[in-house]
Amino acid sequence: MPSDDELDVPEGARYLHICSNETIGGIRFPEFPDVGTPLVVDMSSEFLARRIPWHLVDVVFGGVQKNLGPAGMAVVFVRTSILEETARDLAAYLRFDTHADKDSMYNTPPVFTVWMTGKVLRWMEARGGTPAIERDAASKAAAIYGVIDESDGWFRSPVEPAHRSHMNIVWRLPSDELEAAFLAASKERGMLGLKGHRSVGGIRASVYAAMPAEGVDALVDLMRTFRAQHA
Repeated sequence: MPSDDELDVPEGARYLHICSNETIGGIRFPEFPDVGTPLVVDMSSEFLARRIPWHLVDVVFGGVQKNLGPAGMAVVFVRTSILEETARDLAAYLRFDTHADKDSMYNTPPVFTVWMTGKVLRWMEARGGTPAIERDAASKAAAIYGVIDESDGWFRSPVEPAHRSHMNIVWRLPSDELEAAFLAASKERGMLGLKGHRSVGGIRASVYAAMPAEGVDALVDLMRTFRAQHA
C-alpha cells in the first residue's frame, strides 16, 4: 500500500477514496492516510475489526456480508456537516440526504439482514467490542503468517509484512501441483474456501470476526504437517 507521501492528491480535492483492506491481494492500510483531505473509506471486509480515526474521515461505508452479517445491506456513516453539500442531481435512492431524512427507512428494509446484523453486533459487544475484535484479528493473522515466515520460503507471502491484511491471508506454495494437493488435504479436514481468488491463484484464508481461533489452529496444524510431508 502507498505511504502518505506517495499519494498524489490533487490540490482542492474534495475527498480521497480508499479501500482500507483489499481481499484479493491480502493487503491493508496499516494506518489511515493523513494527507489533509477528508477520506471516504470502504471498510466492507474489516468493519469493526479495527478502530476508525474519525477525525480523518467524512464517510465510512461497506457491505455487511464479510464481517457483520448476511449479504443484502450496507452500513454507512456520513458526517452530518457534509449532508448539505452532497449532490442533489442524483436519483433519490443514491443521495445520502434522502436516507438521512428518512432515518435509513427510505426503502423497505432487508429485515432478516438487519436482524442478523443486530445479533452479530451484540455478540461483538459482549466480546469486548472493536478493541477485542481487533486484537483477535491480529492474533489469528499472526498465527498463520508465523507459519509462512518460519518455512524458509516454502510458503511464500507476496505482501510486505507491514501491509499484510489481518482478514485475508494469501500465500503460495512451490508449485501449482502442491497447491492443488494442499487444497485437497484441507477439504479432507473439513476446511473449505481456501482457494485463492481466480485472478491471482494461490491459497487464501479469510479469517473474519466469526472465525474462531480453533479454526486458525486447525489450519496452522495442516500447514505444518503438509510442509513436513512434502518439503
